[in-house]
Amino acid sequence: MFQSKLFNSIGFIRAVFLIAFFILIFLASVTYRHIKELDKISDSIINTYEISIELGQLISHIKDAETGHRGYIITNDSLYLEPFISARNKINHSFQTLNNTVKHDTTKQERLKRIYDLVDKRFSFFKNRFSSKKEFNTDFKDGKLVMDSLRTEIDSMLSTENKLLNLKGKLYKNNNSNTPLIIFSTFLISILILGLGYLRIIKNYKDLMNQNIRLKIFDESSKQAEILGKYGSWMFNLEDRTFNYSDNKFRLLGSIPQSYLPTFENLLDNIHPEDKEILSDAFEQIEENESFPLIRYRIIKKDTLDIRYFRTTARIFIDRLGHKNVLGTTQDITEDYHKTQLIKLRNKELEQNNKELTEFNHVASHDLQEPLRKIQTFISRIEDREKESLSQTTKGYFEKIQEASNRMRILIDDLLQYSRTNRSENKFEITNLNTIANNAISELSENIAEKKAEIIFENLHEVHGIPFQLEQLFINIIGNSLKYSKKDVHPVITITSSKVKGSKTPILNDNSKREYIKITFKDNGLGFEQKYAEKIFLLFNRLHDKNEFPGTGVGLAICKKIIENHKGYIFAKGLPNQGATFKIYLPIYKTTIV
Repeated sequence: MFQSKLFNSIGFIRAVFLIAFFILIFLASVTYRHIKELDKISDSIINTYEISIELGQLISHIKDAETGHRGYIITNDSLYLEPFISARNKINHSFQTLNNTVKHDTTKQERLKRIYDLVDKRFSFFKNRFSSKKEFNTDFKDGKLVMDSLRTEIDSMLSTENKLLNLKGKLYKNNNSNTPLIIFSTFLISILILGLGYLRIIKNYKDLMNQNIRLKIFDESSKQAEILGKYGSWMFNLEDRTFNYSDNKFRLLGSIPQSYLPTFENLLDNIHPEDKEILSDAFEQIEENESFPLIRYRIIKKDTLDIRYFRTTARIFIDRLGHKNVLGTTQDITEDYHKTQLIKLRNKELEQNNKELTEFNHVASHDLQEPLRKIQTFISRIEDREKESLSQTTKGYFEKIQEASNRMRILIDDLLQYSRTNRSENKFEITNLNTIANNAISELSENIAEKKAEIIFENLHEVHGIPFQLEQLFINIIGNSLKYSKKDVHPVITITSSKVKGSKTPILNDNSKREYIKITFKDNGLGFEQKYAEKIFLLFNRLHDKNEFPGTGVGLAICKKIIENHKGYIFAKGLPNQGATFKIYLPIYKTTIV
């Protein structure tokens, strides 16, 4: 869970602390509200207590006044008037206190006013003297009724206050018990959230330390890579036009790393005088078009005064503060430059050699064949006119001259054919292999008839190739099978084709999805040792003596060159006295029709 991108993001940590911060604010507000509520309830309870106490004292003062009044009436002693007078003052003081206590409660004020009226009415029945017993009894009876009403009103108010007191007591108890639970729960949640944030910070700190270590390793690797790759990195601030070079950038310029503050002006001091405009134009293009072209220029190293060839490329980079910078790399390509110059020189030499080879081909096809034709013409004339007069020894020499001239002609023709294979234009087109096979059989018809050979093929594929080269390929391979056929055994040559995938053909070592047309030539001839399977494709290579089998050793080399022109492969497999098999793989292109 903690490995997800959400928990590893800085936004998550920020959210954790924001949540914890707001919870603490909420906790403080809840705590303050509960404390204020408790204070309010406490004040209300105190107020109720005060009202209850004052009401009790009020009824007590009235009783004291009654007791003093009765004592005075019975004894006519003024000493009993003192509790009466004192009670009156105390009653007034109690009413004063009660008025202040219930001044914000209109209902209680109305009830208190009724009590006050009853008290005042009760005191109106307190007299010093009575004219008759009847007046005393009436007065006493009416005073008792008022006193009963007063007690009822005060008891009712006391009952109400006691109920309020009980209700407020329960409310205070509940709030007093819930507040610690709420505070504790909120604190616990805050601590858990802060703990989670702390764990994230610790983990991110460790990750940051690991990344810092990796960055240091990467930085050191980059420095080493710059040294090995002979390049340096730099940053150009477009606002203050100052540079920041890597260590190896200083080295490339022939200076000690970080030995001076790089600027555009001291950079130009290193540039070859003829190339300063190249660099100036490139930096002007940055400011005008916000692009930096790939440039090549020369510098003069400060330490050795050597001229070095540099290549520089860069791009615009905008940081989070909106500052535009140019990030670039500069590479020392002096060795590559010299190699390029050497390659150009070698190419010129190669072009000259090709020109000479073309001239040689012209000589071989015209100048060399002309004296050969004359030799063969004169040999023919001597054979027609003077052969009978020659001695046996001379006739033997004459026959050897004929054989040598014929071999010379065949060799020149084969070399011309090999040369044309190398120099021919690669005009590929859709080619039907059945047509190619028929043309090759027609070309070799005399040899096939002489050998009484059987060529078997049907339903060959179409390929994307060079028709006349493919025809030469078929002629050479079929001709090779005819040449190396067994005596007294009719040659049988079978030609087949199929479509295969390169990834499923191990011999091709091709893991791509490319497909090939596989062409197989199989004969029942003399075959060969498998160890010669690659050697037979070499130019002028022969496995048999020239007196045993005529030939120049060029035919299969021409086949290999044709296959290479088609980006294909050719393989040979042989068994002595059992025959040979040639397998050809030609790649299928989008235009190939199967």
